[in-house]
Amino acid sequence: MDREKRLKEPFIAREGLRIIVPSLVLSAVLLLGKFFFLAALVFCFALFCLYFFRNPRRRPVEVGAGVLISPADGTVIDVSDMAEEEFLGGDVTRIAIFMSPTDVHVNRAPCAGRVVSMKHVAGRFAMAFGKDIELKNERNFILFENDGDRILIVQIAGFLARRIIPYVKPDQRVTQGQAVGMIAFGSRVDIYFCKGYEPVVNLHAKVRAGSTVLARKKGVQ
Repeated sequence: MDREKRLKEPFIAREGLRIIVPSLVLSAVLLLGKFFFLAALVFCFALFCLYFFRNPRRRPVEVGAGVLISPADGTVIDVSDMAEEEFLGGDVTRIAIFMSPTDVHVNRAPCAGRVVSMKHVAGRFAMAFGKDIELKNERNFILFENDGDRILIVQIAGFLARRIIPYVKPDQRVTQGQAVGMIAFGSRVDIYFCKGYEPVVNLHAKVRAGSTVLARKKGVQ
């Protein structure tokens, strides 16, 4: 069933089609009107959007209740212990992933389970690798629950990324690796999990959404 859901996902994120299709039509119209330079510019923009909004199919290397996979493509810029009181109510580990404009920007569920709650917070649009942007920038919280464990991901808008697009809603069931949203044009995704899990990635590691294992439950090999 998980594989069937992933196969149904479009190769291009639906938000991208709303830009790409009109751009290609406009490019064709300009070409017919012999505005060759403008047609070329619009066509190049459509190609850029085609690349940016790509949604390659991903198959988790490992699946299961004791394994958390990456919710985003990008580079690990922080692995740290802290307190998260609002959603997880205690001490947690956070892994922060920076997504450059060239990374795939579709975000995926780190575990199977139920979407417990979601919350959108308006804010600034500072650089995604800046200090304390998880407290200042616009962001979207998605809380998952699986077998009694609660996992939180936070989609954080950046300087270029000014639109966070969720694909899920509260009380929805998701499969591990399922697309749950995207952030347009570069940004960051943080994942928070309880002390019952141990991180298995290092700082500066390159990770892939829906594929790279980030953490394992203690005792799970």
